[in-house]
Amino acid sequence: MALSDSKLKSLLNKKQSKRFDLADRDSLSVRVSEFGTITFQYRYRYHDKATRIALGRYPDISLKQAREKIPELRQMLNDGINPAVQAKRSKSTENATLDECIDLFMEKHVTTLRKVSQGNYQSTLVLHGKNAFKFPVEEVTIQEWFELFDRITENHSAITARALLVKIKTCLRFCVTRGTIENSCIFNIAPKSVGRKSAPKDRVPDLDEIKEIWGGINKSKCNPTTGNALKLVILTGARISEVRLMEERDLDLKKGVWVVPKEKSKTNCKIIRPLAPEALKIIKWQIDNFGDVADYIFPSGSYKQEISTQTMNKLCRLVRTRLKMQSWTAHDFRRSLSTLLSRKNIKLEVTETMLGHSLGGIIRNYNYHDWVPEQREAYKLWESLILGD
Repeated sequence: MALSDSKLKSLLNKKQSKRFDLADRDSLSVRVSEFGTITFQYRYRYHDKATRIALGRYPDISLKQAREKIPELRQMLNDGINPAVQAKRSKSTENATLDECIDLFMEKHVTTLRKVSQGNYQSTLVLHGKNAFKFPVEEVTIQEWFELFDRITENHSAITARALLVKIKTCLRFCVTRGTIENSCIFNIAPKSVGRKSAPKDRVPDLDEIKEIWGGINKSKCNPTTGNALKLVILTGARISEVRLMEERDLDLKKGVWVVPKEKSKTNCKIIRPLAPEALKIIKWQIDNFGDVADYIFPSGSYKQEISTQTMNKLCRLVRTRLKMQSWTAHDFRRSLSTLLSRKNIKLEVTETMLGHSLGGIIRNYNYHDWVPEQREAYKLWESLILGD
């Protein structure tokens, strides 16, 4: 006997002695719980196995609406599709949040990238994108996206806001390709409408400023690892990421050489750097104090991973503020090394190799000299300029 609305209303929210099912027609039925909760179900066989799928609760959907779902479910079966599996897939697609998309993107894609790129996504996408929205990402409106980027601009910088937009769009395109989500209105936001991109820098701290900064690090009472990491950036002209990711296996302390593997290099090329006395002293101190408890030469406070870019930048801001200096970043010391050593008649090929740059043009195709002896002398000169009176 077919069901009726009056029958369902008489059972709704009424306590029962036990759970039971009532059949309607076309394999539609309802399950009535002990507490009078009524759930529509569709019963079918798939690969000769009896299966049922919940269609929703009464009165959230009416008897008429439940019956109208049956032809679509039957068509799925005719097409060889299991309605229960399809329902799970649809639910997963509809309910994916930004956090879930970021987690998937980081696990399936970012882990395949170089360490440097992984760090960039971690410090932007994960740090600023996670916990932004608690509801499905496809439901985030244009206005809500702009509110997020406005907060990032206000609390951090316009450059960070632009970078976050670009990385979220990359993440969500990946999720669309995998079928995790169908679309997002963020794809309609042009990068130029959010924040600004990083402008080329031309700041070259001079020798007196570098000496003052060195003294500022010593007086800052910062964590020794943070201070040592920034000092090594100054002494070697290395990128922050290269120093952060340094491991003992990258070092030959007897020869005084640091080899940056290509997977840790921005240029995807191995970098060979000789270490002058002060740089070697800093590294040995770090190993003596943390070598038994940390994988990285410059570990985080928990010793479980490398020191973060944010921690090093925080020290830069602290020193800069206390010294009341014109704005500078750790990356500017690379420009100082190249400029000031060039004034001391150090060859361009040597300073470019010290910075980890690939030599361009025809030189790159024919000259495979590593310039280690020349670098070593240049680094000794650089240290003497910084540490000398």
